[in-house]
Amino acid sequence: MPSSSPVGDADGPPLDLSLSASNWSEDSASHPTQTPSHPVLPLEDPPARAPVQIPQEMSSDDLMAVWGRVGVQICEVGTTLFEKSRRTLIGDGSYLGFLRAVFSQVPNAMLPSESSEYGYLIYAQTGTAVQRRASDIMPGDVIALYDVKLKGHKGLQSYHQSVGAVEPLLGIVSDYEVKKAKVKVFHANQHVGQQTVESVSYRLEDLKSGAVKIFRVLEA
Repeated sequence: MPSSSPVGDADGPPLDLSLSASNWSEDSASHPTQTPSHPVLPLEDPPARAPVQIPQEMSSDDLMAVWGRVGVQICEVGTTLFEKSRRTLIGDGSYLGFLRAVFSQVPNAMLPSESSEYGYLIYAQTGTAVQRRASDIMPGDVIALYDVKLKGHKGLQSYHQSVGAVEPLLGIVSDYEVKKAKVKVFHANQHVGQQTVESVSYRLEDLKSGAVKIFRVLEA
């Protein structure tokens, strides 16, 4: 089972930029706040795409096939936008806004919806119990964390994390370490003073309460 997928930096179509808040993470690179040297463009809605009916059941082979056609591109664009966020503004500052900024550059990807359907549900965990595992977790999948509390150890230090209490935290999986059950995620940074997209790691085995869902993005 692969733990990561190679991704490349490739500039896509021009990005829609708008002012957003930002936040700090131990996994994110810290960069001094700077004032943009050019006007910030308003965020536009992505091109209209026909609605997609999410299948009730998909085989693991089908899920890996659609990942190869869509998920790889999602991860590549997410990585590119993460790098660009060090010097420019991405999305509108919301978690869903970052997803839309990514998906707008992958024409064959099903757009995320307000109804919390971000693709085909491949993984579901509540507290320490895993309710669903339909496929390997892959870079380019969408992760949603609902009122999550994690507690564990990193090296000799204990740690606590609480996310997704006010609204679900949404992001793009950039890597997954099977041995540590650690998923690395790109998502909007909502604290002040740092780049507008951050990279954060969450250990699924340290989940004490709340829910985690991971979706495979489907074709539009």
